[in-house]
Amino acid sequence: EVMSKGTGQCKAVHVEEGNRVNAGDVLAELDQTELEAQARQARVTVRQQKTAFEIAERSLAEGIGAPVERDNTQFAYEQAQAMLEMHEAQLRHQVIRAPISGIVTNRILQAGMLVSPGMPAFTVVDPESYVLPISVPEKELSRLSEGQEARVRVDSIEGRELTARVRRINPSMDPLSGTVKVILDFDPADRAQLREAAFARVRLVMQTNSNTLVVPKDALIEENARTYLMVVERDEPKGEEAAEGGENAGEVFVARRIEVQKGLEDSNFIEILSGVDDNSKVVVMGQHTLKANALVTITTAAREIESRAGMSPDEALEAARRKSEEDRKRQEAAQSPS
Repeated sequence: EVMSKGTGQCKAVHVEEGNRVNAGDVLAELDQTELEAQARQARVTVRQQKTAFEIAERSLAEGIGAPVERDNTQFAYEQAQAMLEMHEAQLRHQVIRAPISGIVTNRILQAGMLVSPGMPAFTVVDPESYVLPISVPEKELSRLSEGQEARVRVDSIEGRELTARVRRINPSMDPLSGTVKVILDFDPADRAQLREAAFARVRLVMQTNSNTLVVPKDALIEENARTYLMVVERDEPKGEEAAEGGENAGEVFVARRIEVQKGLEDSNFIEILSGVDDNSKVVVMGQHTLKANALVTITTAAREIESRAGMSPDEALEAARRKSEEDRKRQEAAQSPS
């Protein structure tokens, strides 16, 4: 926050909110008329006292002056210099300058306002200084370290996740909330897109595994504290068995319900530690209504769209999504206790 050090009427404001400024740029000017007159008078006094001091020094050197007279004129000269410096400092305070380079986020001053020392005039924020304070539960403290990665979503930046890192972990804990304050720092390339006091959602990356098997979280089937995936495996149809999936069935598969062990997860995907491998074909839509050992065929989006006469590709896909969601809700309702 930029405070005024001067006093008087605001004569001009040179910036608006949103303007980018450099350190030292003039933001506003206060009336300087009276102070300029005082400064001019002080300069005259300095010249007069300097002349008197020089005369006293020459007189003392020639033996016709007294030391006390030289000392008095020297004191008067130095006092006049101090007064001039004070008036010049007051004049400088009549010009409000940006203390740092950044963006003007708040302009309080208006032309014609009466200003006094200490009055807030502007707010200038340096985007390079943007940090994000968060509160982390005490139980997670042992898993935190400086430099740890975090993923941040900001409402003002749609469709993109920013990368941040833990800059500082407060050594003290809030006794009321049982949390620890943690400061996150953003990558330089992302800071220019941020806004002061923006609302953010944070996911701290507590652990990472490479070369691991992951599936969409929506593909999971949770029952009785156990986790399953529905996969399809090759199967040879017998006789005239019809395969679930339509008349244009191609290669026939059989649905299998496999119990799996979960690992790490994020907002969209979850690690699978055992139960399936990277060659497994996992059902990610409609798995809640698909029965184990049912015969199925694997089709393509294009074939499904063609089978839905009169529908555009987007309409066909949306219809499939709606049906899958309805099936899932019916399955959950059937499993819930009455």
